[in-house]
Amino acid sequence: MTNLSAVLSAYAVGSVVWGVVLGRFVFGHDLRERDNPGASGSVRTFGPALGAAVGLLDLGKGFAAVHLARWLGASPAGVAAAAGAAVAGHNWPVWFAFRGGGGLATATGALAAFGFRETATGVTVALLFALVYKHPRLYGRLPMSALPFGSLFGLPLLVYLFWRVGNRPGALAAAIAALAIGIRALGMYAGSRQRLRNP
Repeated sequence: MTNLSAVLSAYAVGSVVWGVVLGRFVFGHDLRERDNPGASGSVRTFGPALGAAVGLLDLGKGFAAVHLARWLGASPAGVAAAAGAAVAGHNWPVWFAFRGGGGLATATGALAAFGFRETATGVTVALLFALVYKHPRLYGRLPMSALPFGSLFGLPLLVYLFWRVGNRPGALAAAIAALAIGIRALGMYAGSRQRLRNP
């Protein structure tokens, strides 16, 4: 029961999509009508200041969700599941009709709670691959944007890094986060193709 409470609480925390909240409060617009409601979409739509705030808040809610699960007394596996639930909450938020963002910043914050060094390494690798993917000869050849492409390399690396140091909960959390982000990326791609077919 404790694990279930931790997972549900983490999902509720993750479901606070700050790009939508701040976009509505500051500009009176729902970001989801124009872009992905994460940090990058906030930068493109509302500018770098609000985008940075959204990114920090999304990182913070992932980190907070993991510590909330620990405070509630969840088992190590329950804490890992709570990390994944926070990402799922961001991607499919109950407070916003299950229309959320991609989950990368929330996943980064959640995984940092399991190991900052490993997470920083994984994020660095993801960003490097995202930059490579932006090369004109590569960009757009796969059905995803640059950051999700980079996460294809950063998240599996995180699973390995956590596993190598014996951090099994961290490895499990990274695997669950990767699954949630992958499913959401596929859904976002399918939605964008549908909009192109029916403008």
